[in-house]
Amino acid sequence: MCTMLYPMVQFKKDTWEIDEFDCTSIYLLVGTEKAMVIDTGMGIGNLRGAIEQFTDKPLVTVITRNHSARTGNARQFDDLWINEKELDAPIPQGVERRRFDVIRIAKRQKGSLDGVYKMFNLYPYDIDEDLADPGTEDPMPEIHNITDEMKFDLGGGRIVTAYSCPVHSPGQMVFLDEQTRTLFAGSAVNYHLRGMTVPLETSLRSLKKLQMLNDKYDGIWNGSHEFRAVGAPLDDDCLPNAIAVMEDALDGHIVPVEEPDFWGQELLLKKKTRDTAVTDDLGIGQRNTTVTLRKGRNFVTVNPNNLYKTKKQKKG
Repeated sequence: MCTMLYPMVQFKKDTWEIDEFDCTSIYLLVGTEKAMVIDTGMGIGNLRGAIEQFTDKPLVTVITRNHSARTGNARQFDDLWINEKELDAPIPQGVERRRFDVIRIAKRQKGSLDGVYKMFNLYPYDIDEDLADPGTEDPMPEIHNITDEMKFDLGGGRIVTAYSCPVHSPGQMVFLDEQTRTLFAGSAVNYHLRGMTVPLETSLRSLKKLQMLNDKYDGIWNGSHEFRAVGAPLDDDCLPNAIAVMEDALDGHIVPVEEPDFWGQELLLKKKTRDTAVTDDLGIGQRNTTVTLRKGRNFVTVNPNNLYKTKKQKKG
């Protein structure tokens, strides 16, 4: 029996953040007629079983982007709403990649010195039993396309609006719940933005779009809580600082900075200038030169060769 012992915090009325054991944040929004699940994590445990302990309403499961940390338990649900531009990769992505990240996150949270921390299991799951590839009992859910400004009516006046927000990938989405004045941003807003495969000007335009919506929300909840407490929003400096960094880069101010390793390993501060063979989120090998820029607590890793949309991209 897979674990259902996820830490869960109700931070607004009928609104929960589900902590997938420090790996990712999943959100549950309950209306009078339906409930919405935003992202499905790395794939540890029985997520649907845990959710059904809180609500018996029909579930609407939406995905912010097709990433290993967002679609891990997607096969547990009957229907899946995701932008069609995100369907180039498997759902979920390979278990070995997800397992690798889960182990590194657990090590980071236990302390990078290891030692005595290895004696204790801080999480109520067995990685060999609770994290696996989907079986025959987990068929592919029916896929539905999300488009910009699509609305989901959960009942009781709770209407959630999806907005196109390509920061990392072309089909990335965010979700605005105007009833509780909450913006669910997935990985689009973080203190450490990297892995962006879209041109930087596209990412900047997306973040400015979120900033223009700020009269409709009181806080931004992102798809992980390493930079905030569970149940709490990101601090108010996160979005404007990310925008400022991107604006500086597009103005030609690209000065690499030193940063700590966000995995928490015992590494010295290192200059974030790389010219290496990398694999992007969709598993496509390519050669990238990246630099990391900083403003305040925000770090943004950019590719100076991918700042502006090409003519072909603009036509698309």
